[in-house]
Amino acid sequence: MLSLSTNPVAKLSFDTFRLGCEAHSLMGLRLFAMATGGVPPLPEALRMTPEKMAALADAQMIIATGILSGRPDLAPAEVIALYRGRVSANEQRLIA
Repeated sequence: MLSLSTNPVAKLSFDTFRLGCEAHSLMGLRLFAMATGGVPPLPEALRMTPEKMAALADAQMIIATGILSGRPDLAPAEVIALYRGRVSANEQRLIA
């Protein structure tokens, strides 16, 4: 059996699973912060949609760039890294 470092499909699967766990944790943190007054609920709720639209547009650019450069195989890992970065930034903002 290959380790994660030598098996790109296993690494991508693990990174995708980790993103899902981190996103789930962020949803709980965001709801908790909104419910307890840590962040104002309405501005936080209104912030989510533009954030998601911007992340989608950036992910589409990564995919298009990968296709145009002839390396579409690199796009999935880059998209996962993009979303993990966005989730991490939101988490840091909500914790501060």
